[in-house]
Amino acid sequence: MNSKTDIRIDIQKLKKLPTLSWTAERILNLTSKELTHFDELVDIIERDPPIMSKVLGVANIVYFGIYKPITTVKDALLKIGFKALKNIALSISIFSLFKSSQEKEKSYMRLFKHSIATGTVCQIISEKFLNEPSEDNFATGVLHDIGLFALNYAFYEQFQKIEQALSRENSLTQAEKKILGTTHSEIGKWLAEIWGLPEIFCDVILYHHEPPQKSVKYAKNVALVQLSNSIAEKLGYHPFEVKIESEFYREKVYKLLDVPEPEELVNELKEILKEVENL
Repeated sequence: MNSKTDIRIDIQKLKKLPTLSWTAERILNLTSKELTHFDELVDIIERDPPIMSKVLGVANIVYFGIYKPITTVKDALLKIGFKALKNIALSISIFSLFKSSQEKEKSYMRLFKHSIATGTVCQIISEKFLNEPSEDNFATGVLHDIGLFALNYAFYEQFQKIEQALSRENSLTQAEKKILGTTHSEIGKWLAEIWGLPEIFCDVILYHHEPPQKSVKYAKNVALVQLSNSIAEKLGYHPFEVKIESEFYREKVYKLLDVPEPEELVNELKEILKEVENL
């Protein structure tokens, strides 16, 4: 099984990949229009202790230095707001779907830490440097590599072949196309559509290794994730054991984002990102 068509059929039929859990589906369907949903979100998270623990850990990293330590789900709701908490909880509950055998634990944790680091950088850059705080920035950054989680979970042999090929290839997308006939970006987008994730997530997932302007509606979001992905890698949070730098269209990204140069951002963020190791 190595063709684009075969992998897409497997994903569309969900032969191997998990469907959204009760927790993830409930969180995705919540809106902030009614006050009752606030209490419902707290209840959903508290019913799943492993997810609750990760949610609180991530909230303290993302909002490090803004608030005193967040110790409870209600505390998180009050400090960071409904949508921010919802997006953190949704991301963590989606990642929990891909936990599997001990054999894959190291590769899973590498992907997990890379994703959290990327989302954290997205959120901090948007708030501190762009002055455009948005609760979606963290979630788009976190979920950008959901296609790699899918490969690691359901197509582990191909995932390993891609990782081995990276020692010879300078490009992840080139290695994936040779082995799969498609890319983790396309796989991630297919999966996000099947799950009914918001359009902004689907676009960022699809284009995060491409020139951001390929996205008609969300070019700036794609640029932010691509920059954040690059910074996460520079800080040591790589999605693979083989450490290569992902595609980064620097000139095109900086046409869309008025932020400091990557080297300055790395220095600014390295202390905060150290906390990702404790997750």
